[in-house]
Amino acid sequence: MVKNEWFLPLSVAVVGIVTSSLLLYSHDRYALLYYGDSVSHLVGSRKIIDWENPGLEQIGTVWLPLPHILLLAPSLIDPLFTTGLAGTVISLPSLAFTTLLIYRVMRDQGSIIHLSTQDHRIAYLLALLYAFNPNMMYLGIVAMTEAPFMLFLVASIYYFQRWLLQGGCSTRNLLLCSLFISLATLCRYESWFLPILLIAVAFTFAVRNRSKDSRLPLLPIIIPLLSTTGIAIWLVWNYHIYGDPFEFSNAEYYSAAWHAMHNQYHERYFMNPLNVMSVYMYNTIHLYGPLLLTGITGGGYLIYHRSAKGRRGIMAMITIILLLFLLLPPTFTIVSMLIGVGEMDYVYNSRFTILLAPLLFIMTFLFLNRLSVYRWHIIAPLLLLLVLWNPLLLRLGVVTYMDAYAGYSTRDTQLAVDAGEALRSLYDGGRIMILAGSILEHRIMITSNIALNRFDEMADHSTWKDSFKSPWLYDEWLIISKRPVHDATNVITHWLEREDELLMHYKLVYENENYRIMRLR
Repeated sequence: MVKNEWFLPLSVAVVGIVTSSLLLYSHDRYALLYYGDSVSHLVGSRKIIDWENPGLEQIGTVWLPLPHILLLAPSLIDPLFTTGLAGTVISLPSLAFTTLLIYRVMRDQGSIIHLSTQDHRIAYLLALLYAFNPNMMYLGIVAMTEAPFMLFLVASIYYFQRWLLQGGCSTRNLLLCSLFISLATLCRYESWFLPILLIAVAFTFAVRNRSKDSRLPLLPIIIPLLSTTGIAIWLVWNYHIYGDPFEFSNAEYYSAAWHAMHNQYHERYFMNPLNVMSVYMYNTIHLYGPLLLTGITGGGYLIYHRSAKGRRGIMAMITIILLLFLLLPPTFTIVSMLIGVGEMDYVYNSRFTILLAPLLFIMTFLFLNRLSVYRWHIIAPLLLLLVLWNPLLLRLGVVTYMDAYAGYSTRDTQLAVDAGEALRSLYDGGRIMILAGSILEHRIMITSNIALNRFDEMADHSTWKDSFKSPWLYDEWLIISKRPVHDATNVITHWLEREDELLMHYKLVYENENYRIMRLR
């Protein structure tokens, strides 16, 4: 018997804090900012308050808004912002409570299978293995969307399961499930199919539980509709700001579809399941190792018992519904790759496979819990193998960390970091025009440790600004890329062709391979 389940989130928090400290103070002060997206998330959050024209409009499109709203408060604290610890403040508690909830899901599964058992040691151990997988832990200390998304996803699973176990009669559990699905849909697009399944299952239960006079109960039909509110909010927001409710799906430079169409992934994966699955399974195996095998075995066990009679058959069907629910987010990832809009490669974007985690851990639990009733001498080696996989990953390579570092260690990123640090040492006040493209300009901003409202961002969509035409009248500093990049191609080209004019007003104070920093004469 497990007496104190709250040890789970506490232990995750302690290990996460120690891991963050070790990475920052004995490895690299930018270790929590290796992911380029984590830098952009922090900058995007802070822009809502600290920007030349602050406001909710800075939420933008493409990236869903909830992670940026959650990061807003910690991103305003300079030491947290510039080190990436602002992300840890949000992601680590998310990982901790996800661990607790995934334990509770498995605990309830154990109670379903064996009504008399109070031994939840397997569920407890698997929950710890989830949190202490180095890939999960790294994503649990950085400013990425995965950790809060997993919290909302697993919370919705927990209350969905409780609602199913109560025969679809608990309004409270259905309401909480709908709420957490709505929050998940505001974190990542992979959850956008979940409301469909919830509404379908809820309607089916409403029909089954209808009163003798054949009237359908309204609450079980209305409440699941709340799970669509996150999607509705985002569609309305895009229409209000951009005039197109689907702007997020095709925004130039920023949407996944645009990126896929302008790089190798569209041609490589479009309607090519062999290429898609080879990459997806490679990353899955590196994240989960033997857990993939035990999970598949657990799924086979469940399918075998789906036609059983009595309570076992009913419980098997409930679990199958739950697992179908869990299967939707990773299926979304695979389908998006098949239609040519998803981006993944060996190691690159391997973090997307963490959406499989709840499914694999629950199926593994079903398998091990069944074995534990009869043969602990068989289950012990399996558990040992699963336990040893986590430290083995530290030796083989943590793919989420490897993915993040691969992006950070590129020459372009390092030169942006150098430019940001140079600006920090030179800066003594005044506005700064920056022409560097949004991806790398965010890196320059966060390493400069200068308030974001001092930057005059110049991109191809901001040529309407008066400062673009005569920067020396408005900006004391100017940072310009030496080559056109990304969403600032036209503005950079414009001023590179007129560099002599710039040098009439500015003097060069720093230069590296990619950037020039100028100051008003």
